[in-house]
Amino acid sequence: MEANTDSLGAASFLVNWGGTRQEMLRVSPLRWSSGVVDQRSGSNILNATQKGPGPSVYGAITIEREIMPGDTEFQTWAGEVANAAGPFRRDVIVTVLDCERNPAVVFQLRNCWPSAYEAISELDAKGTGVATEKLTLEYDWFVRTDV
Repeated sequence: MEANTDSLGAASFLVNWGGTRQEMLRVSPLRWSSGVVDQRSGSNILNATQKGPGPSVYGAITIEREIMPGDTEFQTWAGEVANAAGPFRRDVIVTVLDCERNPAVVFQLRNCWPSAYEAISELDAKGTGVATEKLTLEYDWFVRTDV
């Protein structure tokens, strides 16, 4: 089998989270793991446990973007959760783009909701970075699709 020589090294990405702006500065890694369950069998002579897969756990992700005047959509979504106002769960789609900005890989995160909101990054008068805001999102599971 020949190795894939197409590189996503110059790739960028978009995050369709239900808001106006899809460009993000950073998205933390998508991770899942399976719990481990110890099981005993009455027919086991040694009365030893056998490990088996337990429930899957999906780790939270953080999306980060530059603060823009007049754009309070992150804060609004986080506020809906904090105030238990309305249906605040959304599907979020992370699209990895190839070097020509065509979709290459799509991750669909199901039933997302903000569990934390950072309104502004650390400010440093000697720094050269931009002011950012962050949302930490919980979700039920994700699906990967190669385009």
